[in-house]
Amino acid sequence: MSGVAERAEEYRSGLESVGAGADGAAPAGSSFPESTLTALWLLGRVPATALPMPLLRAGRAGRGPGPDVREAAFLAPSGATLAGDVEVHLRASDFVRHGHATDPAYANVVLHLCWEDDRPGAGGPTPLPLGGSAPTVALASLMTVREVERLVALGPDLAATSPPCAGQREARERVRGEGRRRLAERTWRAWRLADRYGFDGAFTMLLERAVAASAGRVRESDERRVALVAAIHESLGADPVEALARRALAGRASFIAAMRVDGVGAARGAELAWNAALPLVAALAAAYDDVPLARACAALAEGWPAPRPYGRTRSLASAVAGGAEAPSGVTGALYAQGLLHLQDLWCSRGGCGVCPLSGVSNEAGSSEADR
Repeated sequence: MSGVAERAEEYRSGLESVGAGADGAAPAGSSFPESTLTALWLLGRVPATALPMPLLRAGRAGRGPGPDVREAAFLAPSGATLAGDVEVHLRASDFVRHGHATDPAYANVVLHLCWEDDRPGAGGPTPLPLGGSAPTVALASLMTVREVERLVALGPDLAATSPPCAGQREARERVRGEGRRRLAERTWRAWRLADRYGFDGAFTMLLERAVAASAGRVRESDERRVALVAAIHESLGADPVEALARRALAGRASFIAAMRVDGVGAARGAELAWNAALPLVAALAAAYDDVPLARACAALAEGWPAPRPYGRTRSLASAVAGGAEAPSGVTGALYAQGLLHLQDLWCSRGGCGVCPLSGVSNEAGSSEADR
């Protein structure tokens, strides 16, 4: 099952436990909560005739604050791909009532899906924050409550919800290749920083950013972060970059241990080493044509364990794996970084169908549609 369908199943399985409330109560004429309508979309069961544009990709379920569906893609009348978010409500007026009209997080909505349009100007577009508008689609006039419930009960329409990369196990090594590209880009940026500020200065800047980014949901003061950066510098000695190079030659355990000062656990230490130390040491090897160091950096990257899962790549990871977890032989940091690279460059920009994974199974010949 694809990640989109998996999330829709979560909505569907929880419908009976959703109580009527201010945000989820069914309006007059319907008997289902908002989650049913979201499931209808994620399962690919919204009739194509109801949409203002052909749907290319249903997108992925939003998690946490923000729109209900992210990264949906439509074929605009111009022939270009229009990518953005889908917001779902039972009443169209809920968009304003819930505060979305002034929340910049909803500025990229490209479709407002609702059950009924109860606004004075029913049928018109939904104004968005920061300007612009999105078409409003109300389903109450097009289908019955019983039809909605029947379609949701059918489960996912795989033709509508499965992206072109779904189940292509031969694409997994290509994902790792995308991870190598992402690491190469970060190495290039590290070299640019070193060219301007020196390697020690570049390391300090990269480390400061990595420490801030790796805090996660833990509230950490600026003073605490400064202290962590200073402690890591102190542990490395007078020439921190040279010390990192020696540790890279010694292996991953020694390399990660360089980040393990008091208050930095194993997972965070590995994250700091990957984001701050590895790109800089790889840049150092390139700058001085140090082949042994370059090979050591490559070996570190190839064998680096996978970080904690990234929520925003869950749908893509599930699709590539055919709804299952990827085998341990292809997981790792490069695989996780490759998913992020693909997500940033393609999934979030309406690139479904043209990304490096979409044509993997058809490289040797014509596409399935041409056979």
